[in-house]
Amino acid sequence: MVATSKVLAYKKAFATWTTIYFIVWLVIALGLHLPAKQFYAPPGSEARIGGAPLNWWMIQISIALGIVLAFLYAYTINKLDEKFEKNV
Repeated sequence: MVATSKVLAYKKAFATWTTIYFIVWLVIALGLHLPAKQFYAPPGSEARIGGAPLNWWMIQISIALGIVLAFLYAYTINKLDEKFEKNV
């Protein structure tokens, strides 16, 4: 089966969007989730927000952003499929 230019354009766009979303996810993971351990505040410390240490909030935010990112990725790929008339 010979790949047409439309198929190659779809594959390139798909790979580009996947790479972009992976890099964004990597920045979130490395920027929020991993360094959160350093921001632990023991009970009774003034460095707690709403009764929870800052590291707990950083982890929750990184998880929430990961979920939002997954939905944005699905939306983007669906629009890409519509643009290239893919019926998957």
